[in-house]
Amino acid sequence: MSTATITTTRKVMNKFSRNAEIDEYLEAQLKDAGYGGVDITTSPVGTRITLYVQRPGLVIGRRGIGIRDLTDKMEKKFNLPNPQISVVEERVPELNPRIMASRIAQTVIRGTAFRRASIWALNSMMNAGAMGAEITIAGKLRSERAHFEKYTAGVVPKSGETADRVVRRATTDVLLKMGLYGVQVRIAIKNAVAPEIELKEAPEATQAEGEEAGAKQGNQAETTKEQPAEHTGEAAPRSSRRSSPSNKEEVVRNEAS
Repeated sequence: MSTATITTTRKVMNKFSRNAEIDEYLEAQLKDAGYGGVDITTSPVGTRITLYVQRPGLVIGRRGIGIRDLTDKMEKKFNLPNPQISVVEERVPELNPRIMASRIAQTVIRGTAFRRASIWALNSMMNAGAMGAEITIAGKLRSERAHFEKYTAGVVPKSGETADRVVRRATTDVLLKMGLYGVQVRIAIKNAVAPEIELKEAPEATQAEGEEAGAKQGNQAETTKEQPAEHTGEAAPRSSRRSSPSNKEEVVRNEAS
């Protein structure tokens, strides 16, 4: 392996590592705002960071104080060149697994039973239009021995290209008196499934052309039906001419008489 290949690979790995650290830092800082993910784009002008949150007002703050403070902290902590942060509100937070996993964790911290919190989140996701949802909670739930419980609704593909394209996953943890709980959420998005068959209606011009072609075929069929009747009409005088005596036969009869 050449030195250039090693350098390129190292750059790519450093980029992914830095993005993972930024994602983890933002998840801890914007937990109350309903953090749902981040898109990081690097260009010669600077670094563009797009945040997806449930409550953008908590991120922006009064007169933009919160977002300016966050920009300064990220620029110093991660050494980002000219960072530009934009905040986007999640229209349907129930279909974002990171937001739903954070909701379950916060609900359990407040003292709600994990089963009740899981069933409530499952119903919310299905009512929002998900094809299927699955919630798994693991840890020391009821006793000193760790185990897990799973709650499922709808259809959630587990393998293959369909699962990679349709299912969204998220994992978080919450520390309680009994120990550390792990929460995993999977949501199958209905709109991400490609339709098997698409039926398209023919335009009006094509339909008119089809009707004209059908009318022409009908006229041709009527013409072909009428042609044999004309031939039979012409054949009648020919047969009468053959049955009538010729001029030579008349002369022979006159001589005989």
